[in-house]
Amino acid sequence: MGKFKKMALGMALAICMFGSNVSLCYAVTSSISMDLTASNLYAKFVYAEQGHKLTLTAFWQEATPDGNVKPGNTSSTQFGSVTEVIVVRNSPDGYRYTWGRAFGDVDGKTVAVTGEITVP
Repeated sequence: MGKFKKMALGMALAICMFGSNVSLCYAVTSSISMDLTASNLYAKFVYAEQGHKLTLTAFWQEATPDGNVKPGNTSSTQFGSVTEVIVVRNSPDGYRYTWGRAFGDVDGKTVAVTGEITVP
Protein backbone atom coordinates (compact mmCIF):
# COMPACT_ATOMS: atom_id res chain seq x y z
CA MET A 1 0.00 0.00 0.00
CA GLY A 2 1.33 3.42 -0.86
CA LYS A 3 2.43 5.88 1.78
CA PHE A 4 -0.45 8.25 0.99
CA LYS A 5 -3.08 5.48 1.28
CA LYS A 6 -1.67 4.33 4.63
CA MET A 7 -1.76 7.88 5.97
CA ALA A 8 -5.32 8.46 4.74
CA LEU A 9 -6.49 5.16 6.24
CA GLY A 10 -4.80 5.96 9.56
CA MET A 11 -6.40 9.42 9.72
CA ALA A 12 -9.84 8.01 8.87
CA LEU A 13 -9.54 5.40 11.64
CA ALA A 14 -8.35 8.01 14.14
CA ILE A 15 -11.29 10.30 13.31
CA CYS A 16 -13.78 7.43 13.67
CA MET A 17 -12.31 6.33 17.00
CA PHE A 18 -12.17 9.88 18.37
CA GLY A 19 -15.73 10.66 17.25
CA SER A 20 -17.07 7.47 18.79
CA ASN A 21 -15.31 8.08 22.10
CA VAL A 22 -16.58 11.65 22.37
CA SER A 23 -20.20 10.65 21.83
CA LEU A 24 -19.92 7.78 24.32
CA CYS A 25 -18.38 10.07 26.95
CA TYR A 26 -21.17 12.60 26.54
CA ALA A 27 -23.82 9.91 26.91
CA VAL A 28 -22.23 8.64 30.11
CA THR A 29 -21.60 12.00 31.79
CA SER A 30 -25.11 13.44 31.95
CA SER A 31 -28.73 12.37 31.95
CA ILE A 32 -31.98 14.12 32.67
CA SER A 33 -35.52 12.86 33.16
CA MET A 34 -38.88 14.29 34.11
CA ASP A 35 -42.07 12.56 35.19
CA LEU A 36 -45.17 14.74 35.10
CA THR A 37 -48.70 13.78 36.07
CA ALA A 38 -51.72 16.00 36.73
CA SER A 39 -50.74 16.32 40.39
CA ASN A 40 -47.00 15.59 40.65
CA LEU A 41 -43.75 16.81 39.07
CA TYR A 42 -40.51 14.84 39.52
CA ALA A 43 -37.32 15.76 37.65
CA LYS A 44 -33.81 14.34 38.04
CA PHE A 45 -30.47 15.48 36.57
CA VAL A 46 -27.34 13.33 36.91
CA TYR A 47 -23.82 14.47 35.99
CA ALA A 48 -21.11 11.85 36.50
CA GLU A 49 -18.24 14.20 37.39
CA GLN A 50 -17.96 15.68 40.89
CA GLY A 51 -16.82 19.21 41.75
CA HIS A 52 -19.27 21.24 39.68
CA LYS A 53 -22.26 23.49 40.30
CA LEU A 54 -25.28 21.48 39.13
CA THR A 55 -28.63 23.17 38.62
CA LEU A 56 -31.91 21.56 37.62
CA THR A 57 -34.71 23.89 36.57
CA ALA A 58 -38.23 22.62 35.92
CA PHE A 59 -40.79 24.72 34.05
CA TRP A 60 -44.51 23.95 33.96
CA GLN A 61 -47.95 25.20 33.15
CA GLU A 62 -50.88 24.37 35.37
CA ALA A 63 -54.61 24.80 35.05
CA THR A 64 -56.15 26.76 37.90
CA PRO A 65 -59.51 25.85 39.48
CA ASP A 66 -61.22 28.60 37.44
CA GLY A 67 -59.86 27.19 34.15
CA ASN A 68 -57.00 29.63 33.51
CA VAL A 69 -53.48 28.41 32.74
CA LYS A 70 -50.50 29.85 34.57
CA PRO A 71 -46.78 29.18 34.15
CA GLY A 72 -44.34 28.36 36.92
CA ASN A 73 -40.82 27.14 37.56
CA THR A 74 -38.59 25.92 40.34
CA SER A 75 -34.96 24.92 40.57
CA SER A 76 -32.47 23.17 42.79
CA THR A 77 -28.69 23.66 42.89
CA GLN A 78 -26.02 21.35 44.32
CA PHE A 79 -22.25 21.86 44.75
CA GLY A 80 -19.18 19.77 45.52
CA SER A 81 -19.16 15.99 45.52
CA VAL A 82 -22.86 15.73 44.62
CA THR A 83 -23.58 14.30 41.16
CA GLU A 84 -27.38 14.40 41.14
CA VAL A 85 -30.07 17.05 41.55
CA ILE A 86 -33.77 16.36 42.08
CA VAL A 87 -36.83 18.63 41.95
CA VAL A 88 -40.16 17.42 43.34
CA ARG A 89 -43.36 19.46 43.48
CA ASN A 90 -46.98 18.59 44.08
CA SER A 91 -49.65 20.78 42.50
CA PRO A 92 -51.81 22.77 44.94
CA ASP A 93 -55.37 21.60 45.60
CA GLY A 94 -57.60 22.27 42.62
CA TYR A 95 -54.66 22.88 40.25
CA ARG A 96 -53.39 20.36 37.69
CA TYR A 97 -50.24 20.25 35.58
CA THR A 98 -50.77 20.47 31.83
CA TRP A 99 -47.22 20.87 30.47
CA GLY A 100 -43.62 20.62 31.65
CA ARG A 101 -39.95 20.65 30.65
CA ALA A 102 -36.64 20.51 32.58
CA PHE A 103 -33.11 21.83 31.97
CA GLY A 104 -29.85 20.61 33.54
CA ASP A 105 -26.97 23.08 33.89
CA VAL A 106 -23.34 22.42 34.79
CA ASP A 107 -21.41 25.49 35.95
CA GLY A 108 -24.02 27.76 34.36
CA LYS A 109 -24.14 26.03 30.95
CA THR A 110 -27.14 23.95 29.85
CA VAL A 111 -26.00 20.42 29.00
CA ALA A 112 -29.26 18.43 29.16
CA VAL A 113 -32.90 19.16 28.28
CA THR A 114 -35.98 16.97 28.51
CA GLY A 115 -38.57 16.88 25.80
CA GLU A 116 -41.79 18.75 26.33
CA ILE A 117 -44.32 16.74 28.34
CA THR A 118 -48.03 17.32 27.89
CA VAL A 119 -50.53 15.98 30.41
CA PRO A 120 -53.97 15.31 28.91
